[in-house]
This record gives sequence, C-alpha cells and structure tokens, in this order.
Amino acid sequence: MRTHLFGGVVVTGDADHTVYPSGDVVLEDDRISYIGTRYPGDCDRRVDASGFLVMPGLVNAHTHSPMTLFRGLADDVDFQVFLHERVWPREVVLTPEDVYAGSVLSGIEMLKSGVTSYVDMYFWEEELARAAIDVGIRAMITPGILDAPSWEPILGTWERRTQVVLDFCRRWNGVEGRIHTGFGPHAPYTLSLAALAEIANVASSSGFPLHIHLVETELERNEFNRRGLGTTAQALERIGFFDVPVLAAHSIWVDDHDLDIYRRKGVSVAHCPISNAKLGAGIAPAARILARGIEVGLGTDGAATNNNMDLWEEMKFAPLLAKAVSLDPTSLPAREVLRMATSLGAQASRLEGVGELTVGYKADLVMVSLSDTTAVPTFHHQSYIDLLVYSMDRSLVHSVWVNGRQVVDAGEVLTVDEEAARAAAQRSADAVSQRIAA
Repeated sequence: MRTHLFGGVVVTGDADHTVYPSGDVVLEDDRISYIGTRYPGDCDRRVDASGFLVMPGLVNAHTHSPMTLFRGLADDVDFQVFLHERVWPREVVLTPEDVYAGSVLSGIEMLKSGVTSYVDMYFWEEELARAAIDVGIRAMITPGILDAPSWEPILGTWERRTQVVLDFCRRWNGVEGRIHTGFGPHAPYTLSLAALAEIANVASSSGFPLHIHLVETELERNEFNRRGLGTTAQALERIGFFDVPVLAAHSIWVDDHDLDIYRRKGVSVAHCPISNAKLGAGIAPAARILARGIEVGLGTDGAATNNNMDLWEEMKFAPLLAKAVSLDPTSLPAREVLRMATSLGAQASRLEGVGELTVGYKADLVMVSLSDTTAVPTFHHQSYIDLLVYSMDRSLVHSVWVNGRQVVDAGEVLTVDEEAARAAAQRSADAVSQRIAA
C-alpha cells in the first residue's frame, strides 16, 4: 500500500531541521519511501496536505499509561503523599481489566494529540501490550520491577518478577512491528543495589534496555548519598548498571560528575517538566544535559501528576523553564525542543527508525492544521518550527499514521470506540475507589 501526502509544509525533524514549504511524503507499507518537493511516481492513495503541516509523530519518553484512572486524585500534594497515600494504595487493588481500560484511554488521548510512540513503565504488562495493539499506537513497554512488601503478594519477589519480565520481553518484542520491550526496575529506593545489578545483568545478557526513575527528588538524592556510596549515578556505575542501555527518567538532582557518567556510559534522559513542577520536585537541567551530548526526550509522566498526556504542553514548558532558570533566552531553542519531542526522544527511548520523516524510517507521522490564528504569520521556513513549539497545540492535530496505518482522521480515532473507552475507564476508576473504601 503506497500513500502519497502532497502539497503540505513538511517538517522532517532531522538533525538539519529540514523544512519543505511545499513537500510530499510517501508511505509504503510501514515505512517512508519518499520525501521531497514533488513525488513523480504512482500510488494507491493520494492525500491532499495543502493547508496542513506534516511532521513526525511525537514520542512520549516516559509515562505510566493506566494512571489516567487516578487523574485528579493527587493534586496539590507532595511526592511522598502522592506515592504512599494516593497512588500505591489504589495500584495494589487494580485488576487487569482496570489496567487495560486506563491504558486504552491514555492511548486515545496520546494519538489525538499526535503522540505516536510512548515509553510505558507499569505492571500487568500483558494488558499494556494488548491496549497498545488495539488502539494502534507504538509502545516501548518496560514492565515495572520493585521490592516492596505491599507488592510481593501481587508480583512475587523481585527475582521472580525479573524472570516474568524477561519472558514478556521475549514474547512481545516486535509484535505487529509496534511493540518494543525492556526492563523497568522502578528506582534505587525500591530496589537494592544487588537487585539492580542482577536485573541489569539479565537485561544485558538478553539484549533489552532498562528504564528507571533516577534522582527525582532532593530527598531521594540526600538519603542515598547518606549511605556513603557516592551519588546514585556513581553507585549505579560501580555495579555495572549503566553497562546496559539506560533511559533515566527525571534526573533532576544530578551534578556535573553525574552527567559525566551519563555521557560516558550512554545514559539517556526522559525530561518531564510539568509533572516535576506540579510535585514541587525540582527542575531538571535539560539544557546542561543536552550540552554534554546526552540524549534527552520529553515525557508527560503519568496522568496523576500532570494531569494529561499532552506532549505539546511539555514542548512549550520545557524551554520556558530552562530560559527562566538560566536567565538565558537562548538556552533551549525551539529547533532542539522539537527534536526532543521527536527524533532525539526516539533515540533516548531506544526506538530505532522512529521520530524523523526520513526515507526508510517507520511511517509514524502527524498532519496538523494550519488554518488557525496561531499558525500565522510565517517569515521563513524555520518559522514553522517556532510555531510548533511556542504557539500551536494539540487541538490542531488532524490526522495521524502509525506504522503506515491511519489511526486518526479529522481528530477522530479510527481504531477503537472512544465513547465506550471513556465509559470503561470511568467504571474502573469508580470500582478502584470502592475497593479501597471497603
């Protein structure tokens, strides 16, 4: 199947920030087979993209998709209250059906806002994968592993859980060309260094990446440092944890020596500015991390702390925070932020062939309406990148393709019944509240 999108503004998301003011993109099965000013060949379907901007699908580098069920339950509280009083008590009474319902709701929300790929850390991973398959989105699923008494009756010991995750990764990796897998050791405060070392060893021997929360709060950093093992990054390097490809979510309370370790070991970062700000956790030094040559993607985190899955808001908020903190308006330019949300985010998330409109890459792309006041005026080709980051938003997303399949048209998801999904999520949220009240 060859689909020809013609006559649109094409923002490629490549390293050169290439923009075609009137360009064509051709999708052939699940790949991009042509990009340029005028396609001379045949096709099976033609899509008039005039009046639209065609861009790579956005990549959400860190989230917990079922937590849409907890949206609005943890507002205006600190991290400890959020985790120990609002979230964990509900998570341990979730059913597989609840997890599926919450994940489908998240998938719909992401697709409608132009997110075509996301990195998920949660439990009940079979349901996470089925939800992604049904919604039609691309997912890097990293099942959570932790060592906590309240979780052991559900997940078993961390040793047993690691083997379950390994089995899942082997069975699901590559399914339909859209499911990617890895290990999700939760954090150094929920797993011992010995456990983290063994999980990294299993991931390394089986060829899967790691996705972990690192130094999200000042309290976490200080309590770890009191153990006399150096910083968290130093301790993890010492046990060989960073010998495996690692995506380190948050990385707020890092120092220059930590960043040297990240760069040397190829650790990437998922920057979640809105969630971190809402929890009062701090501001990750994204511009400084990028300046070290470290790959950084943008993430929403879970909907309990954001409270949505809208990566457009992260695109605007991330550079504004960086500029305000550094007192330097040049510290995080729009062109770099767009790459954080697309190609650089894909690289950070260990998603190969994703995040750019480039021949041979996966056909994951978004068509955004230019028929809005926020898209006017333009002064040169690069104006479109500035508009995407600073003035446009999710409401302008018109059409979305994932793996060559159109999944959104005129703002409507084509794969699942959105009304039914919203109703199912509400029933699950109500049921969870009833269980913890019982």
